[in-house]
Amino acid sequence: MVFVLRVMSVVLLTGIVNSLYSQGIQDSVFMLKEATKIADHIFKIEEAGMKETKIDTLAFTDKITGDLSALLEQNTTIYIKSYGKGALATASFRGTAPTHTKVTWNGMPINSPMLGMVDFSTIPVFVLDGAGIQYGGASISSNGGALGGNINLYNAPDWQNCFSGRVLGGYGSYSTYNLMGQINIGGKDFQSKTRFYNVYSENDYKIINTSLIGHPITRNDNADFQKHGMLQEFYLRFRRNWTSSAKIWYQDGTRSVPMVMSYEGSDSTQRKNNQTDITLKAVAQVKYYGSKLKAEANTGFDYQQLDYVLSIDVGGLGTQKPVNSGSDMHSWYNNFKATYDVNDHLMLKSLIDVNYFDITSLDSANQTGYDEKRFEYSLFAGVYFNPVKPLNISAELRKDMIPNISPPVIYNFGISLKPFSDIGLVWKSSFCRNFHSPTLNDLYWVPGGNPNLVPEEGHTGETGLHCIVNGADTKVEIQVTGYYSDINNWILWLPSIKGYWEAMNLKHVVSKGLEVSGNVGWQIGKFQFKSQANYAYTSTTNQGEPLNDLDASVGMQLPFIPVHSFNALFYLRYRNTYLNFQHQSYGVRNLLSSNMATLEDDSGDNSNVPFYRLYAIPLHYLTIGHKQRLNRVILSGELKVNNLFDETYRSVLNRFMPGVNYELLITLKF
Repeated sequence: MVFVLRVMSVVLLTGIVNSLYSQGIQDSVFMLKEATKIADHIFKIEEAGMKETKIDTLAFTDKITGDLSALLEQNTTIYIKSYGKGALATASFRGTAPTHTKVTWNGMPINSPMLGMVDFSTIPVFVLDGAGIQYGGASISSNGGALGGNINLYNAPDWQNCFSGRVLGGYGSYSTYNLMGQINIGGKDFQSKTRFYNVYSENDYKIINTSLIGHPITRNDNADFQKHGMLQEFYLRFRRNWTSSAKIWYQDGTRSVPMVMSYEGSDSTQRKNNQTDITLKAVAQVKYYGSKLKAEANTGFDYQQLDYVLSIDVGGLGTQKPVNSGSDMHSWYNNFKATYDVNDHLMLKSLIDVNYFDITSLDSANQTGYDEKRFEYSLFAGVYFNPVKPLNISAELRKDMIPNISPPVIYNFGISLKPFSDIGLVWKSSFCRNFHSPTLNDLYWVPGGNPNLVPEEGHTGETGLHCIVNGADTKVEIQVTGYYSDINNWILWLPSIKGYWEAMNLKHVVSKGLEVSGNVGWQIGKFQFKSQANYAYTSTTNQGEPLNDLDASVGMQLPFIPVHSFNALFYLRYRNTYLNFQHQSYGVRNLLSSNMATLEDDSGDNSNVPFYRLYAIPLHYLTIGHKQRLNRVILSGELKVNNLFDETYRSVLNRFMPGVNYELLITLKF
């Protein structure tokens, strides 16, 4: 109830502010001047029935020194499960598992072929120019297996640029340092972008350890992290309708994994968990733009190295390593895509994927692991039809071919209706069949991998309204979508009679929900204002058969998935000074599949909150900044305050997050 009241109060505040400032805005990032452009924006023939959105430029700018997990959880309806600042962060899309969220970088999939997921804490926002989100069945046009959805990360050239750049330097709480730089050079036919960055933090904030007797105040020891890297992009335009590009991104990251709060060792420095992540990604692309035919060929290489070591100092024996695990993942992706406009009312699309994986995993401490090589293929075909002016229809088919697995043919059928020619209102509806193949760890991990697993299958139906109202100097956009997903053969790792955990096809999961998003902005004199908000209701329950007489999970919400989530962003600018306020709320999350709790969490002001639940906490973030032009240089300074009201909260059990903390950022643009 408290959570609902807080959400209602924020929504009410937004409405009051909107009514006070109903004059409009002239922000070039936000405005779409012509009504025809509005219609094109939300009524594209190739997006019939599909929900696709882009993260706002303003949100990107505010999170420029952060990682992708913070950007997504504070500006979308995607739920991020984070183990702490700089630690593992995974995504749940519409209540599905982290492996059901696919991620592409400039068209190349970057999910770990071993784990099937992406650690969003390892992706700096600074290396991206934008991100698009495809919900549910819309993801089939990009790849198969995204039962929840697909996140497209991309970089793009500025063909008007001759020479420009920026340097960012930041210092924050817990000895956090940021240094980032970018140089752009080129002309109308060639562009080069070079970016480099280094991020480091001791991450040693204070916590009240309620898991130990006496609730001592301790430090978040052995939680430091660092990542540094470089991204080089080249873009070339040759002839009249040909372009090509090449991008290469290298990153080296290390992080310590702190002991859980319940650890009672005499000295935590005697036990250290360290993880190293090294990645090298490269993508090359050639595009052709004809009057009717558009074609592109892509090839990409993704190398991911992950090493994890648990070391213990044992008196008289020196340093022991009970866990010393290393994984090398080589992935080679190739695809060819063609789109043909038969006429103004009919479009055809085809896609061919050929991918190769070479994976080696070994724990040298206990001599377990696996070595796997395999090719995967995929064929896609789409038909997009505009039979009459206010109606678009789409039909898409995809067939993946994976060794030793028989994925079904998947499809997505969509329809969009724009009933009024002069009003930016579109109704969208779609129905799809999707699947997700087991990851390599699910199949081959020793012990516990199960080569007899079958793909997870799901059907999803969704419908919604997308509306844009544009005045002389204002724009209001609202999108409402309801969905229902039925997923079979959900893969779980469970204890087996063999004495270890094993991957099994067990659960039948039903996910249903409602997504509401909106943004509005305007200008009064020298004041500019913009606000945006996202709300999600997510009911994801286990509808399978009980595993045994003690299984109380049937009919219950899946662990860690909040039923309610809400975030809002408010931006106010006067001349060159601006203020950015962010609100983020998650409802109660259960940690046990039975949704039950027995112990009490007496941390902070939450003495009556069950221990095995994550209580609802509103978080707030504030940014105050000023920009000053000095000839051809723009100098800006920002003060960021995270967790503004010093809330005590957790994202997982025994991992308390930092209280109020600060960051000072200086940026030089030229």
